[in-house]
Amino acid sequence: MTSQAPSQQETAADGISPGLRRWGTRSWLYLGIILFITAIVAFLSVISGLFVPSVIAVVVGMLTYPLVDILAARRVPPTIGSVLVILLVLAVCIGLAWLTVVGIVNQSEEMVTQLVAGLTHLAAISNLDVSPAQIQTEIMDALPKLAAGLTSVVFSSISGIMGLFMGAFTAFFLLFYLLADWHGVTGWVGRHLGLPAELGANVVGQAVSAMRIYFYALTVSNLPVAIAVGLTMWLLGLPLAFPVALITMATAYIPYLGAIISGVFAALVALGAGGVADAVIIIVVITVLQNIVGPIIAINVASNKFEMNPIITLLTTLGGGILFGALGATLSAPLTAVLIDAHKEVQAYDANLQHLDPNFDAS
Repeated sequence: MTSQAPSQQETAADGISPGLRRWGTRSWLYLGIILFITAIVAFLSVISGLFVPSVIAVVVGMLTYPLVDILAARRVPPTIGSVLVILLVLAVCIGLAWLTVVGIVNQSEEMVTQLVAGLTHLAAISNLDVSPAQIQTEIMDALPKLAAGLTSVVFSSISGIMGLFMGAFTAFFLLFYLLADWHGVTGWVGRHLGLPAELGANVVGQAVSAMRIYFYALTVSNLPVAIAVGLTMWLLGLPLAFPVALITMATAYIPYLGAIISGVFAALVALGAGGVADAVIIIVVITVLQNIVGPIIAINVASNKFEMNPIITLLTTLGGGILFGALGATLSAPLTAVLIDAHKEVQAYDANLQHLDPNFDAS
């Protein structure tokens, strides 16, 4: 049965033109899509205590399953290998957290002092009538509120504490089962994508490989950037070189926004401790390293795996951050690139079948 456009008699009868009818139908379709996305986001926000740890477990599994394969090649059972890898991940996370917290907490007073000095200098340059005491009061008032807000999210009630432990418990066991049977799980997912088995397996394999390459490239490209920023501050005789390097490395996993956060922090410290000249030097160094050197290293490491328009990257990062916080901001860009790559894989597969069989219908 073929659909036909409304005739002039039908249009005259109901008073609706074909163009208005067409746009009205499209509007309802778009509204349905928006409502569906809103419902999904609302549902995920309700179960965020389990959803976020599960996503983290899947990402960690993508990054670490080769270690289980290496141990299996040395006749270590997958279950034991999975436990060893999880213990290694926990040790690394605890070590990095301890290093970061100790490095920042031990110099927290100096950080506040330098931030106050930097903001005071900036206010003086801008001819703003703000005293250093007012700035320090605002910062000191904001820090307890921020800390209270962060802790109240988790520890405000018994349910919050239980949610924290349930999330950690879920992430631990999900990661264990993923690592113990990674290839079986990915094979099952590939067979249930609604695609031919061969294509589904290829899409899943490419997606996992792309995510691993993304985080590997991001780490390799931003580690020298963080070291160079800290070294520059040390050579200029500026304080807080180590905390600035840590913040630069930690925020590097959030595209664009992380660079802005770390750059503003480093510039304010340099402005307060050394003056305008040192602040300009730090800004130039950060701009060159994060926008030229870092991307060049990342492209060479990733082998052009993630060729995505910067505007799309920024928009997806903002959207992911608005909807799902820091985790969304971190994962939105690579997930978008993975979806684009998967779409290209399906198109290439259909084109190949069309070439082999001209009567093949890709729809």
